[in-house]
Amino acid sequence: VAPQCTGSSGSNAEYGKQWYQRRVRGALQASAMTVIFLALTVGLALASEFTSYTPATPTVVLERSHSAEIYVNPDDVPDGTDRLMIQAMEISDLTGNEWEAGYTFAYNSELPTFYYPELNEASYHKFRVKYGNGDGWTGYSSATSYSHAISTRYIVERIARNWAMAKDFCLQLGHRLAVISSSHENELVEELMQEHGIETAWIGLYDTHYGDDNPNTTWTWVDSTPYKFSNFEKGASDSASTLDTSVVAVNEVGEWETHSPDEKMSFICEKGRAEVSSETEAKESMRERDFSH
Repeated sequence: VAPQCTGSSGSNAEYGKQWYQRRVRGALQASAMTVIFLALTVGLALASEFTSYTPATPTVVLERSHSAEIYVNPDDVPDGTDRLMIQAMEISDLTGNEWEAGYTFAYNSELPTFYYPELNEASYHKFRVKYGNGDGWTGYSSATSYSHAISTRYIVERIARNWAMAKDFCLQLGHRLAVISSSHENELVEELMQEHGIETAWIGLYDTHYGDDNPNTTWTWVDSTPYKFSNFEKGASDSASTLDTSVVAVNEVGEWETHSPDEKMSFICEKGRAEVSSETEAKESMRERDFSH
């Protein structure tokens, strides 16, 4: 209700006009505050929706020797995304399978394929992705299945050598006798054996108690990778420690056999990471023994 003013009609009209203008300004200010509040509320809701989003798992199109081609589905990318981060995890890494720092890429829906650099060609990898904009980052996607540039990992050497000589030959190449840490890796070696028509080949597993009084085996990989996976054939002598059964070969059906290190056969080197050895670990190296000839 407009206030009543006593006085001339002209002054009453001017007073009413000022009063009306003040009311309009007040209403406009209140409306502006309401709009700002609603905008902030909507903005915060959208930001919260973005940062709480979980992306779909990316696709590994191809892993090369030192890089991987990663595809993200544009239909999965939330509106407003202007960047993304891809991380890689090196599987069976002695550091404990940790995610790398990763790489950030600018995002364009017309170019949904990204190239992850500087991978270790000797390892398997998993990848995950998250999306970003000015409000922050989404959560990470679940990890991809592990992948590897398979053709670059293993080298089959056909020339028959005893175990110690095979081990040294791989070292001279900067590699190691094959270390098999999973059923998947074992299947890859099996396929390679069949492809090359090889019946048995040395791998880098040996018994550290072959020459002492301990009657039980302690199977050890040449690079000290934890011994967690095995695939010994039925009836293999894998528990009693003897020199004649102190080293391991894999056969064409992927089963592991125990042998004497004096035997000579083909062997498999694994590229990328050489074994970790020490001059004080002469027994572990099995290099300065009578059977090194």
